[in-house]
Amino acid sequence: MGHEVDIHPGVMARRFKDEYGAGPLHLVSCVATFALAGWAVIQIFEGLHPVEVVVWLAAGSVAHDLVLFPLYALMGAVAYRGLRVDAAREQRVALLNHVRLPALFSGLLLLVWFPLVLGLSGPRFELNTAISTDGYLSRWLLITGVTFALSALAYAVRVRRALTNLE
Repeated sequence: MGHEVDIHPGVMARRFKDEYGAGPLHLVSCVATFALAGWAVIQIFEGLHPVEVVVWLAAGSVAHDLVLFPLYALMGAVAYRGLRVDAAREQRVALLNHVRLPALFSGLLLLVWFPLVLGLSGPRFELNTAISTDGYLSRWLLITGVTFALSALAYAVRVRRALTNLE
């Protein structure tokens, strides 16, 4: 009769992976990511001029590469040297990493929300959103305290486990 094609789900999935290079979930996630990025660009350019966005991105890149990166690289080197890394290197470096992560998270939150945290955009923000800026500083401090406390707790658990393994 005609030319019959063997259509089984496993065969089709294997052929899709061979042709595309990854599974179908990868394709769906890529399409969703591009759709979300496209929506974000439309939202950005709806209220701003493209030149303002380009200037903001360029200034952010320059500020990070010329100011922030050398600053936090220097802070990391000072902290690393201040711990006098020697034979007990693993425990000391682990301690440094348990301070770095919450500090990075707190700094990132402050960088993104600093006008609200420091109360620099109160009237404009309230006019545009009808939301008060009261409480941003206390919430940022609370989040910072909680992340440092959780990191300290995780470090204490790691030290406790290491000590029980030595016994």
